[in-house]
Amino acid sequence: MASFQQQGIICAISGRLDQDAVISLWNDRRCLLDVDTAFLQLSDIEYCDSAGVAFLLELVSIFAAKGASLKLISASEQLKKFIVLYDLNDFFYEEAQ
Repeated sequence: MASFQQQGIICAISGRLDQDAVISLWNDRRCLLDVDTAFLQLSDIEYCDSAGVAFLLELVSIFAAKGASLKLISASEQLKKFIVLYDLNDFFYEEAQ
């Protein structure tokens, strides 16, 4: 299961972000992050599947709908494989800018 730890404008996600985690997090997706969150730090994600990637992009979409920007940063090595495989470079950043 994924856990979210807010640290100012950065929220660090750790653990597993797989289909089971997404199912349990889905109803709370609009209130998981503080409104002033600017970055999701992903370096401590142990495992992420396609449902997890879709969930991350959904969080970005929620912020965009509010006129805010949420950047996905510091992807874990396992997550980087998905980024390359699905050509998602435009959504992920190496570090906070």
